[in-house]
Amino acid sequence: MPSVDREMILNHPKEMNFLQRLANTLFNLTGYLIRTFYLLPTHAALTKKYISEKIDFHKELYNVSLVLLNSHPSVADPKPHVPNMKEIGGFHIKPPKPLPEDLKKLLDEAKHGVIYFSMGSNIKSKDLPVEKRNAILDGFRKRKETILWKFEEDTLPGKPKNVIIRKWFPQQDILAHPNVKVFWTHGGMLSTSETVYHGVPILATPILGDQATNAQGAKDNGYGLILPYPEITEHKLNGMLDEIISNPKYRENVKKRSKIMHDRQIPPLQEAVYWVEYVLRHNGAEHLRMWYVHMPWYQYYMVDVILAIFAVIFLALYAVKKLFSMCCCRSNKVVSKKMKTN
Repeated sequence: MPSVDREMILNHPKEMNFLQRLANTLFNLTGYLIRTFYLLPTHAALTKKYISEKIDFHKELYNVSLVLLNSHPSVADPKPHVPNMKEIGGFHIKPPKPLPEDLKKLLDEAKHGVIYFSMGSNIKSKDLPVEKRNAILDGFRKRKETILWKFEEDTLPGKPKNVIIRKWFPQQDILAHPNVKVFWTHGGMLSTSETVYHGVPILATPILGDQATNAQGAKDNGYGLILPYPEITEHKLNGMLDEIISNPKYRENVKKRSKIMHDRQIPPLQEAVYWVEYVLRHNGAEHLRMWYVHMPWYQYYMVDVILAIFAVIFLALYAVKKLFSMCCCRSNKVVSKKMKTN
């Protein structure tokens, strides 16, 4: 429901005010209309053209035996799910491996801790505008921590001594190191899951997709702050890093979330395997599916029932009004006759 389920790119807090709920509803409705009247017909046409004319795309769209969701209450808002939807968030996380010797030495000997900065694989740090890059470098230059920056080129002009750049870092193994104080990230679900799993607070700079919602979730749950991309300055960057590192609440809150993520009956990857095999064992597991997926929207939302109830109420009120009018009319006639007789 748009009243409680945030659209991922709007960056609304968990408890939305009226205007935020209004915007969320309008955005949700717009998305529904685009999906229904443009995206799905386009996909249906492509399916018939390139796969098979016999496929009924709209029917197959709801012919789903199992949905594996890359989410978990430790990193996302809790939502009601039907039995064939299973949350396996964090399934990609593996036990930490030993770090390469040079990296291990760097992290072990960082007297003031380590800040890890990576914008993932889709967003390249090397493509940052010069003014943003310089603002980041100026901020890092004033810090006492060691900075590990995933940077896609061999050299970085103006790089301070405390900044180590590499085209790739073993992210999960770095986050597992106890000397890492903050993870500056874009806030993607995979990175958010990893940092929560290892109990490292985050500074999030969301760029696209679900990153804004994940970043807002980190802020709402007290284990991170948001530094919007347009607002990146030396002053703001260091102010937020200082707040996260010096205020123990961020690490305490992410440790609580980490405990929730670890507290599972079986590891998420094993759970995914179990449910895939379960569906195969039960020939599609139709008993887990919602029987009402093909129900028209006006029946699902009880529009027809509500209209029928209002119609009955309207007719009842109309009948009462008519009866009252007839009674008044007869009463007036009787009074009129008496007056004539007198």
